[in-house]
Amino acid sequence: MKENKIIYRCAIIVGVALIIAALSRAINVNNLVIAITTGDIASYHAASIMIDGSLSSMLLLLIAIWIFFLARDLRKLQKRAWSQAAVIGTALTVFGACFWYQYRSSLHLALYFLLGLILLFPLFIYRKDFKS
Repeated sequence: MKENKIIYRCAIIVGVALIIAALSRAINVNNLVIAITTGDIASYHAASIMIDGSLSSMLLLLIAIWIFFLARDLRKLQKRAWSQAAVIGTALTVFGACFWYQYRSSLHLALYFLLGLILLFPLFIYRKDFKS
């Protein structure tokens, strides 16, 4: 059976980096609590900001887990896994680039852009090797 370890390793790297990003966001929820208690964040926005911060951390973790599940099928060059990884990579690249363009001082947005490219480049280089 034909396999591609380059795509597999890139997917694992992206998954690990997204787990680190999710953990970082989860730890930074404490900063939101401090900002709310000191009045830096208005009390009428506090609940939605806490929910958004917590959910974004959880969603990053879920995407990382999804990529780990896809990694094995990507190594086996399955077309269905290619499609899902291409959607994730495109989303990371586009949203990372757009938000980084808008908020240039937030370097973590450049990381999402880079992670999307790390996932997309090998997918498109080896796209003809994938079978249905």
